[in-house]
Formats: sequence, structure tokens, C-alpha cells
Amino acid sequence: MTGAEGRQDLFDHAPPAASALLEALRGLGYSTEAAIADLIDNSIAAGARKIRIDFFWQGPASIVRIIDDGRGMDDHTLFEAMRPGGRHPLLVRDPDDLGRFGLGLKTASLSQGRVLAVVSRTAGGSESRRSWDLDYVAQADEWRLLRNIPADVQEHAAIPGADSGTAVVIGRLDRLLGEDMQSEAARTRFRSIARRVERHLAMTFHRFLEGPQPRLEIAIGGGDKGARIAPWDPFLQWHPATTPTPVERLTHRSGEIEVQGFVLPHRDKMTADQVEEAAGPDGWLGHEGFFVYRNRRLLVAGGWLGLGPGRRWTRDDVHRLARLRLDLPNSGDGDWKVDIRKSTATPPSTLRPRLQGLAEQVRRDAREVFAWRGGRSTRQPRAPIARVWNTVETARGTVYRIDRAHPAVQRALDATGASRRLSEEMLTVIEAGLPVQRIWLDVAEQGDLPPSPASMPAEEAAAMQSLYSHMREGLGLSAADARRRLLSIEPFAGYPAAVARLADETT
Repeated sequence: MTGAEGRQDLFDHAPPAASALLEALRGLGYSTEAAIADLIDNSIAAGARKIRIDFFWQGPASIVRIIDDGRGMDDHTLFEAMRPGGRHPLLVRDPDDLGRFGLGLKTASLSQGRVLAVVSRTAGGSESRRSWDLDYVAQADEWRLLRNIPADVQEHAAIPGADSGTAVVIGRLDRLLGEDMQSEAARTRFRSIARRVERHLAMTFHRFLEGPQPRLEIAIGGGDKGARIAPWDPFLQWHPATTPTPVERLTHRSGEIEVQGFVLPHRDKMTADQVEEAAGPDGWLGHEGFFVYRNRRLLVAGGWLGLGPGRRWTRDDVHRLARLRLDLPNSGDGDWKVDIRKSTATPPSTLRPRLQGLAEQVRRDAREVFAWRGGRSTRQPRAPIARVWNTVETARGTVYRIDRAHPAVQRALDATGASRRLSEEMLTVIEAGLPVQRIWLDVAEQGDLPPSPASMPAEEAAAMQSLYSHMREGLGLSAADARRRLLSIEPFAGYPAAVARLADETT
């Protein structure tokens, strides 16, 4: 065939403005991990239970492929899905629909490469195929949605062993790989991107991947077999030292909002591997603040959403243990100003005061855990710990004073007798010379204070034994009462095992 009738067997005409629109939308700023997460949203909306992401390294011919076992699409549905803005963003969505603007499939894919090929099959139906080839568009000087699959990605455009499902293939990865597409450095970069995608998906879809019978299974690899992605829980709910707040439900015109805060354990309460894992893809500071979800899918992974009394809160080390889970309904995109890439959200003005109040509580508790190195937990009430240093608010600001009522300090002062004035003067000199600014700079540069030693240092152990003997012999306390009191005194409270080993009889 020739002419328009023959061409119709090869392509469908898209709206006249599609060429300029899609070229512009390539610059929306999708990272590779955000782009693939957007494509997985489509698979979840299609009822997929298993999804596989493949990174095939073939130099300039490298491709990324996403395959799912969802319902698939017939020919008409696939054509509509490939059209820019095929669905109106204001239409009421299915409760499980994670999309909104009708642009994700095209913009996410073409933000990484110049070819997008989609093969889809419904149960009992035949395969449907469509593709965008931006190089073909430029050559033909006409925007065309092709019915065939470009030769350089055709090998991977298949749905292996599934009654229904969809395969999305992205080729000519100019945005993902850049100009260098065939060196060993490019290959290393390609693999690094794949690892970054894995961590991002483990975070973004962790609530789909969790549990003994998870709703979703995602595998990532470079062929027929892939490694199953394990969920990353940003709230460390598995750790006994994590402190959650009660779930609070807020009513809004777009639907009910759920908020829950979590104060994470101080690193002294975790192993080195747990500390590294808990940091997440963007690190402790990067994930401080709100985690915003819509339909259990993560949109925002940290930050304070512009909240704060007067000056907006920024991320800092002091509050890095504070994380809050915020669940939005599917109908709240407009009110929360969710963007096309599903990476930002802004609280409506009517909800800001209450959200700020909840965040202030979590920030305050997190600051306490950080300051006292996890020595106090709000999970279970207990007697306050006697601290060596107290903070005192004065007309010239916050100053730090040694607590004369601390049992070890008080015992030493009482023992000085007539020389007590000299001891008090010595403590005053120590307080005046405390290098607060130097300590602050060291923490800022190092990211944290050095972790507490796993076992009690010898000097502290000797001081504890001396105080324990004084409690038993000088104060007449029983062994159990003396040990109980030591557990409420800094620094001994941080070493319960050492306190438990103290002998009932003193020598």
C-alpha cells in the first residue's frame, strides 16, 4: 500500500501539538529512580502483583525495561495511554490509581531515552504494540505514534510467560547515560544507577513490599532472573528503641489525613550496620521530617513542608531522629499541590497549625534522645536520670552548669569539708571554660559525637564501684536498691549490664 492508507498500518497520528509538548516535557527533571517509580505506579494501577526491572548494558544500545503481570491493555487503551494527557487530571480516580495527570508513561520514559516501546496483552487477547521514536519524528518532521517497535529495542519488547501484562522498554538512553555511552566508566555508572533505583524503590513502595504476604513483589536485574527488592522502613518500627506517637486523624475537605510521628533510636542503640541502613538513600539529614504518602505510595521522603514558627524549620543534626508519616487520600492532589513527578506536596493552610504542633512534639522528643544519646525513652515511663550537666536559661542565653546534686558530685563535695569552697570554685572554672562552640563545630563537621563504647571504660567502672560501695556501706542501701539507683545516674545508666554485674557484697 502507498499514501495515507498504507501509512495507517505503521502509525497513528497524535495531536498536532504533541511533538513540541513531549520535547518540552523531557526537561521536567525526572531522575532515573523517580521515572521508574512513576512507571511502576501504572503497573500497580493495572493490578500487577509482580514487576521486574531490567538494566541491559549494551553500550549505546543499552535499554531499561519494566515488565508486569497486570491486566494489560487492548489496542484502544494502549493508544490512549500513549497519547499525551490521555486522561483529564480532574477526573475522579479509582481508589487504587496512583496517577493523576495522564503524562507519567510518556514523560517518565522519554526523560531517560529517545525511544519508548510498549507491548501489552490482556487475558485471552492479542498483543498490542505502540512506540514513540523521537529520532524518527525529527527525520519525518511529523509527530507519529508508531505501531511497530524500533529494531534496536525489538529484542527486549516481549512479555515472557504471562497470560496478561505489559512491557515498557526505554532505549537510546541519552539522558540516562549522557554523551559517554560505551566506556567502562559508562558501564560502571549504569550499574550504579541501577543500585540507586533499587534503593529508591525499596523506600517508595516499602508499604507494598512489607509483610508475610506483600501486595507486591519487585525484582531488579539484567536478565530473566532478578533479585527481589526488600522494603526499607524509614520509621524503624522493628527496633525496640523506636518511639511512636499515637495516630492522629485530621479532617479536610479532600478527605481524612493520618499523621503519626516516630523518634528513631540514637545510634548508640544500634549496630553499625543498622545505623547505615537506617540512614536511607539520602542519609540521616536528607530523610529528617515528613514522609508523605498517597495510597501508601511515598511522595516526599523528608523535609518539614515549609512548617515552623516564623522562620521555617531546616534540617539539622539535632532533629535528625524525627520522622513523621503523613497519609493523604487519592483526592487530595490539588489541595496539597502534588506535582507531576509526585515529588512535592504542600500542606493546605487549614491543616498547617495542627501539623506544626504534632511536628513540634516529635522534634522535641527527638532532640532529647539526640542530646542524651538515647539515655531516655518515651516508650515506657521511668524515673528521671540524674545528669552531670544541666542547662540553665539566663539573660545572656543558655549556659551549662554541673549539677551539684548529682550523687557522685555531691559525695565529692561533702568529702571536702572545710575545703568545699575551693571545690566549688574549681567547678565554676570548669563551667566557665566549657568549649560549647568547639563542641558544636566538632559535631557539625563529624555528623555526630563519637559512639559510646560498648563496654564501660575502666575509669568510669572504678567510679561506679566506689559510688556503689558508698551507697551500700555509707548510706545503708541494699544491693538491689543501690543498683537501681545507679541505673538512674549518668553515665552509669548507659551500662545496665555492668551495673547488674556488681556483687551483692562489697569489699
